[in-house]
Amino acid sequence: MIKKVLFHIYSLGKGGAERVVTTLAAEMAERGIEVCVATLCVSKEEYPLSDKVRRIDVGLTEEEEKKGRLSRMRTRIARLKACLVREKPDVVYAFMQTANYRAILAARGLNIPVIISVRSNPAVDYASKNQKMLANFLYKKAAGAVFQTTGARDFFAKEVADRAAVILNPLNPKYQGIEPPAERRKVFVSVGRFHEAKDYMTLVKAYERVTKEHPEYHLEIYGGASEDNTIHQVREWVRSHHLTEQILFMGDHNDLEKCITDAACYVLSSKYEGMPNALMEAMALGIPVVATDCPSGGPAALIEDGENGLLVEVGNDKEMAAAMCKMLEYPKDAERVSKAARKITEDASVKKIADAWLEYAKKCI
Repeated sequence: MIKKVLFHIYSLGKGGAERVVTTLAAEMAERGIEVCVATLCVSKEEYPLSDKVRRIDVGLTEEEEKKGRLSRMRTRIARLKACLVREKPDVVYAFMQTANYRAILAARGLNIPVIISVRSNPAVDYASKNQKMLANFLYKKAAGAVFQTTGARDFFAKEVADRAAVILNPLNPKYQGIEPPAERRKVFVSVGRFHEAKDYMTLVKAYERVTKEHPEYHLEIYGGASEDNTIHQVREWVRSHHLTEQILFMGDHNDLEKCITDAACYVLSSKYEGMPNALMEAMALGIPVVATDCPSGGPAALIEDGENGLLVEVGNDKEMAAAMCKMLEYPKDAERVSKAARKITEDASVKKIADAWLEYAKKCI
């Protein structure tokens, strides 16, 4: 029986992995399991952590941050190791590349099983030969591994993949049980921070094509800026194509379940994804969805083309525009698709996904 778990992740900043950690931690704590989350730092904006979950700081002091890279790495591992010795969890769930490495190294000699989790497209995060070799070497030492798609799992060595589990992300409960709108607004929506991976440039180009047939429809993009220059590039393209009144930059919102439920269509334009939470949430709300069939297979794992959504080629604005128009021009098909999409609320319920993580941990232990 699992009585205590420890999650390890860099921070609880607003990313997909961080949302999964906070959601799973809260659900496990509600079941009476003692749950700790060990992080290296506090981000400016973070997902809230349940009052029943304890957070532990295993980061560096200001003085330690000034030291060399190798020294910083060793200190972080040592601090996490001390945390594991003190807390004695039944299992450690590590999320994302460097946290995975750190947890495996910190747990050496402690007889505490570590389950690592890859949360994005490994072909990007482990692109170099050295990174892939290092990952396979260390991940073989983990008790287990959780992936979001079979494509991500099969990127790694057979010894890692054969012992791994493929588990969907848990759906945020606030997106469940929401009644479909009486009428849909004449608007397309997309959700996600402005980053080159999201490929919003293809989306705005596709939208421009759509306006030739459906000029009354607008596009709303929800999400903040990231560390790259993507948002400025997209804004400039929109300005130069005289679409500033039709394409609206909505920024970050904490109540998307209220903002987008009545949209005519949700569009995901990503070049690559892990398992897109925003797409899952749109499906749960019953919004007709169009998504790129991008690596490492997240959208394809969620969407059966033509049944509960439409899949299009990555970077193909013409094909994307055609799919967007199809959702408008065949309303009965769009309604059928949206109803089928709502099944995600059963497949990815927090209870079902937490069960999967805990059952897999029992096997690994």
